[in-house]
Amino acid sequence: MNDATILILPGLDGTDLMLGKFRELCAENNRVVVGALPADAVAGYTELADHFSAIVADLATCHIIAESFSGPIGVLLAHRYPEIVNRLTLVASFVTSPVPFVANALPWSAIFRLPMPAIIARYFFVGQRESVIPFLKSAIRQNTPTILRHRLRLVQDVDVSNHYSELKCQLSYIRAKNDRLVPRRCMDKMIALNAKTTVHEIIGPHLILETEPENSWQTIAG
Repeated sequence: MNDATILILPGLDGTDLMLGKFRELCAENNRVVVGALPADAVAGYTELADHFSAIVADLATCHIIAESFSGPIGVLLAHRYPEIVNRLTLVASFVTSPVPFVANALPWSAIFRLPMPAIIARYFFVGQRESVIPFLKSAIRQNTPTILRHRLRLVQDVDVSNHYSELKCQLSYIRAKNDRLVPRRCMDKMIALNAKTTVHEIIGPHLILETEPENSWQTIAG
């Protein structure tokens, strides 16, 4: 793996604030780039892929590790640059919306203005790894409610299944076994779309790279 640059695309928060340990492990024998999401309340997934195209196009070979929200960005980049992206690893992610239709009716802009209660952080994001909660709250605060609401709207409408089905690179999917945000059907759909998909399951919550960095990296590197 050390002859390919690793490009890490973060989750909904769009920052590397929670990825320090995982990035450190990746960087032991590899060149690593963490791509922050632009604070753009208009850009769709295609435009977000455009944002990272300059990085990918400048590389000889690339292994993209795309977490949660950024999974579709990774799919679009791998589809756009098949001669450069030789591996795509999706982590607790999706190619079509994982969000129930009822979620559209919730007042997300108001919700994102409120401090995240620790019980919500534990239940949906970090499980028993409470030491991650301050980093989670800080990462969320880096974004405006408008940006977060826009990104969630993109998740609700996304469909890159056709792109995923056409990928020829090495495909890996890391599923967090205790994920309460992305259901198992998202993984099943990817397997059905592309038989090259290799699945690995790790015990832990949705933010598996942040809460289980060693297990996550050992699984990916192995």
